[in-house]
Amino acid sequence: MTSINVLGLPPSVRDALLKASLDTVEDLLLYTPPGLSNDVPSARFKRQQVAKGVSSGGYDRLMSLTPSEIAFAYDQAAAHIFETKIAYGSAHDLLQDESWLSLGDPILDAAVGGKGIMTRAITEIAGESAVGKTQLCLQLCLIVQLPESMGGLGGSVVWLSTEGKFPYNRLESMISRFVEKHQEDVPDMDADIIRENIYYESMADQETQLHIFNYQLPILVHDTYLNQEGDGDKEENQEQEQPAAPQKKPIKLIIIDSITNNFRSELAVASSASDQAENQRSKAGFRSSILQRSADICEIGLRLRTLADQYGLAVICVNQVTDVITGEPTFHPQQSSFRSPPQTRAFTPAFHDTGKLKKPALGLVWENTINARVVLQRTRLPDLYETDGYAQSAPREPSRTLSIVFSPWGGHNRNNDPSQPGHCWYKIDETGVVGIHSPN
Repeated sequence: MTSINVLGLPPSVRDALLKASLDTVEDLLLYTPPGLSNDVPSARFKRQQVAKGVSSGGYDRLMSLTPSEIAFAYDQAAAHIFETKIAYGSAHDLLQDESWLSLGDPILDAAVGGKGIMTRAITEIAGESAVGKTQLCLQLCLIVQLPESMGGLGGSVVWLSTEGKFPYNRLESMISRFVEKHQEDVPDMDADIIRENIYYESMADQETQLHIFNYQLPILVHDTYLNQEGDGDKEENQEQEQPAAPQKKPIKLIIIDSITNNFRSELAVASSASDQAENQRSKAGFRSSILQRSADICEIGLRLRTLADQYGLAVICVNQVTDVITGEPTFHPQQSSFRSPPQTRAFTPAFHDTGKLKKPALGLVWENTINARVVLQRTRLPDLYETDGYAQSAPREPSRTLSIVFSPWGGHNRNNDPSQPGHCWYKIDETGVVGIHSPN
C-alpha cells in the first residue's frame, strides 16, 4: 500500500481524503471520480468509522470537495501507479505470486487444477443437500491452518452461517483425526490452537448479514493482522513461567454457509389479490425486491473481493441449487441432473439422479460476481441383481463427483471424464472428504 502523501496533493484535498479513510493510493483508485463525489463511498467511510474513529465531518468534508479537486487527486494517483509501475507485471508473474489452499487430498487438488483453490478470489461450492458441501468447508477450516509448504496458508478462518447451528460435533471428530495425521510433520499442532483459530458468527437475517459484511468482518480481519504484527513484542516481554496463550493466526479464509439462505427466505413474493390495483402494486413490490436483492448481492460481492485482494484471502461461498423449469419432460435418462440454463456458462456434469434439471441459485448477477464455481453431486442409482430369474434392485452408497464449471486456474471438464482435470469422484469418511479413483 502506498500513502497518498506521495502524490503532492493540496493540503485541503489531502486532509479531506485522510479524514475519510482514503489514506492510500490503492484506496483512492477503488472509486471513479464521479463515485467519490456522490454517496457511493459513504458506506465504506462509515464502516471504517468504528475502527479508525472517523467523525461524520470527515466524509462530509469529502463531499464538499469540488469535482475538479476530486478529479485531480484521482489523476495524480493513476499517474503514480503508471510511473512507478507498481501495478505492472506479466500474467505469469502475477500467477506465481498467488497462494493456494489445498483441498486436503491430492485427487481433489488435481481436479481443481493441481494446487487447490486460489487466494484473492471468490470460489463458490454449489450442490444439492447432503452432497458434502459443509463437510468440505470443515475440512478447509483445518487445512488453512497448515503451513504453506503443506498446502495451507498458515492462517485462521471465519465461518459465517445462515443455516443455523454450527456442526461442532463433526468438527471435533475431524480435528482429532487431523491432529493425529499431521502431528509428526507439525510438532506444535494442538487441538486447542485449531479451535481458537476458527471464528464463528451467525447471520440470522439479511440486515444482520449486511451489517457483518460492512462493519464487523473488515474490522475482525484487520485486527487479526494487527495482533499478528504485535506478537513479536509481546513474546519478548513475556515471562518464562507464564503459560502461553493459544496462538492466534491472521485470517486467511472466509466461509459463508450459505450465501443463498437469507436471500431466499426474505424475498417478497407477489400476493394473489383479486383486486387488479392491488395485484399491480404487488407486482411492483416484487420487482423492487428483486432489484434490491441484486444490489445487495453486488454489495456483498464487492466487500468480499476487496477483503480477498487486500489481505490475500481465500473466500468460499456455499450455494444452494434450484430447479430448472423447461417445456421439456423432466426425465432425461441420458442427461444429467444438474445443468446450467442457456444464459449461464455451459456445464455438463456426470450423473443423472432424479431426472430433474438443477442450476445454482441467485442467478446471473451472483454468477458474474464469483471467480470460480465448483459443483458437488451424488447419484442414487441402485445395484441390480437377479433372484429366481427376476431382476431386483437394492440401494447402494451414492457415487459422488466434484466438477469445475469455470475457474481462472483449473481445467473445465466437458467430457465427463473423471481421469481428466476438472472432474473427480470422492467419498466422505471419518476424516472428511477424500478423492477416489473409482466409485466402485
